[in-house]
Amino acid sequence: MVTAKVFQSGNSQAIRIPNEYRTEQTEFIIHKLGEGFYLIPTSDPWSFLRGSLGAAASEPEFERDQPDLSDIGEREEF
Repeated sequence: MVTAKVFQSGNSQAIRIPNEYRTEQTEFIIHKLGEGFYLIPTSDPWSFLRGSLGAAASEPEFERDQPDLSDIGEREEF
């Protein structure tokens, strides 16, 4: 697991990005999620979504325990 260090820079907090996550981007959208957050490049904010779409299964498999409807009798009219 790669970690990043938080430090003070003047009146702001900053995070030192490890070399393996180095980027040419100069600006990001930041979104807080609980105690964590994620960064989205402002140059192409939808790139992370497009990249994750291929990772999802094309047809997810679901198992459900469906009751046999033939056991249900007549329903009353409303």
